Amino acid sequence: MEPLKVTFTFTSPVVKDSEYPLYLDALLAWCVMDEAESIGHGDAWAAADDLSHLLESAEAEGGWVWKASALRFTPASERFMMNMIRRCDPLLYMDGMDRGRIDMRRKRNSINAGSGQERAYQFLMPYQWMEKAEAWCIGDKEAIAEALARLSGVGKLTRNGFGAIHSVTVEPDSAAATQWRLRVLPAGMSGADGFQYVPALQCLRAPYWKKTNRVMALEPLLL
Repeated sequence: MEPLKVTFTFTSPVVKDSEYPLYLDALLAWCVMDEAESIGHGDAWAAADDLSHLLESAEAEGGWVWKASALRFTPASERFMMNMIRRCDPLLYMDGMDRGRIDMRRKRNSINAGSGQERAYQFLMPYQWMEKAEAWCIGDKEAIAEALARLSGVGKLTRNGFGAIHSVTVEPDSAAATQWRLRVLPAGMSGADGFQYVPALQCLRAPYWKKTNRVMALEPLLL
């Protein structure tokens, strides 16, 4: 395995309005899951826990991480706001009740989309054109390139065409020997040069949104 830089370019604006940075190892975990699911693996997401064929790992007091940074985006435009309306789907809701997946105290035969938890609501979603997104890692160049070929988009609303990937380049980069540390790190691990880290409750590995997996860690500012 060797120090690598991964560069993404896009054919559509990216929606990345989230409290969680986008991590390269999380994207690779999705790719591993997608491949496992395509061959009929019984627990595809469990297969995604093992990225040892793609990435090196590092351990310190407080836990361990894959040697893969968060994505750093280079904007190509200002941020724009998109108006969206989210509606409850009555058919899916009723189907969920019929199957027992939605626990209700009493059966209902109607949905009130004007009030309550099923109401439709309006919100603004920010998006931005990006020149590129870069990430650094210590890993297997060919294996990472092959895995990322399964990825069609990055960020939110990819199902609506946002964040569509134009190209992915994986190339050797000596700077990645330290730049992979541009990510949340175990509390006892030193960070990347030139960046300030602060203590925070965060997940060390994917899924980064799973709050029950949070531990005290070090998070870089301005990711």
